[in-house]
Amino acid sequence: MQGPRRGFLRKLAAVLVACLCFTPPVQQALNSRSEVDIPQGDRVVLALSGVWPERLQTETSDAHVVVPAASTDGIGGIVLKAQQPGQAMVSARLFGVIPWKAVHVNVVPKHVVTLGGQAVGIRLWSRGPIIVGFQKHGGGWPVANPLQIGDVVMEVNHQRVRTAADLKRVLSQTGDGPVELVTLRHGQRCRLLVRPVRDAEGHARLGVYVRDRTTGVGTMTFYDPVQHTFGALGHVISDVDTGQPIDGEGDLVRATILDVVRGQAGRPGEKRGRFVRGDDAIGHVEENTPFGVFGTLLHVPSGFDGPSVTVATPGQVHEGPAKLYTVVHGERVEAFDVRIESVSHQKTPSTKSMVIRVTDPRLLRETGGIVQGMSGSPIVQDGRLVGAVTHVFVSDPTRGYGIYAQWMIHQVEHLDTATSAGTVAAMAKATDM
Repeated sequence: MQGPRRGFLRKLAAVLVACLCFTPPVQQALNSRSEVDIPQGDRVVLALSGVWPERLQTETSDAHVVVPAASTDGIGGIVLKAQQPGQAMVSARLFGVIPWKAVHVNVVPKHVVTLGGQAVGIRLWSRGPIIVGFQKHGGGWPVANPLQIGDVVMEVNHQRVRTAADLKRVLSQTGDGPVELVTLRHGQRCRLLVRPVRDAEGHARLGVYVRDRTTGVGTMTFYDPVQHTFGALGHVISDVDTGQPIDGEGDLVRATILDVVRGQAGRPGEKRGRFVRGDDAIGHVEENTPFGVFGTLLHVPSGFDGPSVTVATPGQVHEGPAKLYTVVHGERVEAFDVRIESVSHQKTPSTKSMVIRVTDPRLLRETGGIVQGMSGSPIVQDGRLVGAVTHVFVSDPTRGYGIYAQWMIHQVEHLDTATSAGTVAAMAKATDM
């Protein structure tokens, strides 16, 4: 009988272990992060304890770096406080014996910024004329034209061209033979030979449409009053015709919201705004990246004096209520209720860090949720800047994506704050060449 009884006990133990693996405490421990960042002097909640906080003991490998601030925060998590920059391993044992979970903790410098939410206008100038189309009408345009949509013209016969006017001027100086163009195509330099065609007035033409700048209205996420840098939009600016990111620099100006087209399922809404007339540039845009546009703030205008907030690390962002700051009318920044529905565990900078849902009745009534022009609107949770709105779900305008604020902070850390540039004119139309 010993054999059958022993076999039965083994099967029973296996069933119990299998059932235990599906209990909320075990699932919480398995799905929690194995590595987190904490700003110095701040706190973070680690989901280690499940429903057994009184039976879980936490210890750290370096008490100078991080210490347990409380055994539980009321929701089944261990609260840690960051002491000083460094690394430490925090481990937990159930009943003080069974190894439960270990987390690698990095204590990083704290970033404090001024909260944004203001409507801003962006004038972005490409590093060269962008090929956005080919002329379809007659005129004998080159049949075997080696140019492609999206090419950025950098040189013509070894002369640097930066604008559509530069390209037109240099072409007017060429003879009847082919010209050598240097273009950027998907980031690679290309040398091309093109034979221009003379139009009725005798001007040399390539048979293409080009654009050298674009404009738009978005939202400022934050600015650093110490380094005089800013971050806005939370996503890259792409050319409207080619869909390719614009590599260039430009200006940041004040903007005002005139009207909002309410969003509906299948048809995103949009803010309708304009640049504030008579205002000089308030900032210089230096980088257009997948995480937003960044640059130097030249001066802080009235209405940009928001509160100072700590930037949260990705590990501090959690599902639950939050606030979204944006402009719906004029230039006044307002706070609206949203809920963070899910967060992505991203160890390195990436887009689509979180999914948010608008829950504020007034914002839903006036805009339908998230609309175009709201990109860059800061998201605040637990008093920290956790991210920025980036995209709306076309099928459900009440929901959209956000990016972690920490990833935007990483971008401004690489800016050359000594860079300055003059104002460029606003123009978005294509020019024929």
